[in-house]
Amino acid sequence: MEGQWDIVISSLQDIFNSNEELNFDEDKDILNTNVSDLNEKQLNEVLQNLTNHKENVDKSRRVLETILDNLSTVIATENKRKANDPKFKKGRSFWTSPFNESDSITMGGEVAFRLRQRGAEDEWIQCEVTKVIGDGTKFEVRDPEPDENNNPGKTYKATWKDVIMIPSTQSVESLVSYPYGTKVLARYPETTTFYPAEVIGTKRDGRCRLRFEGEEEEGKETEVDRRLVIPFPSK
Repeated sequence: MEGQWDIVISSLQDIFNSNEELNFDEDKDILNTNVSDLNEKQLNEVLQNLTNHKENVDKSRRVLETILDNLSTVIATENKRKANDPKFKKGRSFWTSPFNESDSITMGGEVAFRLRQRGAEDEWIQCEVTKVIGDGTKFEVRDPEPDENNNPGKTYKATWKDVIMIPSTQSVESLVSYPYGTKVLARYPETTTFYPAEVIGTKRDGRCRLRFEGEEEEGKETEVDRRLVIPFPSK
């Protein structure tokens, strides 16, 4: 790939040098000249200049074709490299919604991971994606919270039905607001666990006003950042 890129650079330099010697726009005013006012010598000079410009343009066109061919090779090689590089591999979630992306789960991204528990209800916890596996429907995720001994959080294997993408901070402004009454999963303040909640409003800054299911204080409203309010997983 480095060889093709060198050709692209040197070809652009060739065009630049040609234009330095014979600027494409140097004699554009000739188009507004009345040739009947020119003598034979002047006409020959104009003809020679136009011939030189045509040769320069034709040469530049051929160089540009070479540039495009080599750029295509560079791009194809880079796309192939990214497809095989875990850092660039993209995964997707089974749970789709117009309120949240589902097909851009990448290494280092955040997801709500369904932690299955024997004899108890499943929990959705915030995790970091450490690996996208195979065709993008399997993952390795890590709990960012250290354990009771302050060791790094546990790592889990997950399928695309066990994860819901958490939007990035950069994408918040493009997110669609939830209508009143929408059932969602939201991260409860000062925890890394997502619980079912109902949307009762959206603030001007985008934060969601929610009523969490099972809240001890009747009628309590809780504000949660929009990116931490994700669609409830339902088919």
